Amino acid sequence: MVLFPSSEAAPTPTTGRPRSLSIDNLSYERVSRIGLGGGKFWPSVAPKTSEAPKPDAPRPRPAPEPFEFSDSQKDSFRALAASMSFVGICTLMFAGLSGVFALGEVYLGFVPNAVGTAVAAGVYGVMAWWMVSAGRSLSAMVRTRGADVERLMEAVVQLRRLFGLARVVIILVAMIVSGAGALLVWCNMIVGTGGKCLGVFG
Repeated sequence: MVLFPSSEAAPTPTTGRPRSLSIDNLSYERVSRIGLGGGKFWPSVAPKTSEAPKPDAPRPRPAPEPFEFSDSQKDSFRALAASMSFVGICTLMFAGLSGVFALGEVYLGFVPNAVGTAVAAGVYGVMAWWMVSAGRSLSAMVRTRGADVERLMEAVVQLRRLFGLARVVIILVAMIVSGAGALLVWCNMIVGTGGKCLGVFG
């Protein structure tokens, strides 16, 4: 089977050659080798697709400059750091002195008092350490540049721990004092009626 390009039919017998046609309107006719005509068919042409333009890649944003406090603000932080460091060191010394007193009470046989003094010394020591650490962070913020926010947040973390522990201690002390006061009032009432307070008082 032979394919001849044609617009409507096979090549004419006078010329024996196909007519010149545009490739867009070109058709084909199927002609068998024995001279029998066949049906026409048109070649399928893939439609042209227009690609959408690719958007430009986003440009990276420049990194923001680190925040810096002014000189007057750093002077305030410097004074605060000095005060915090001084109070922290004094509290740390007081904690050490309380520990020595606790050892002396144990040596003298006052074990319950020694336990209370040792607990107080431990609490003072922890609070003093956090206070000194916060003062060091503020001092580093004043001395250095480019990391003011990081240094300030380090000091805030230490202060949050300090005041969190102070809150717990205040609550516990308030509960103990309130309980002792209530017990004392109750014992006085019992003793006033001629009884004994827990078999110990009165």
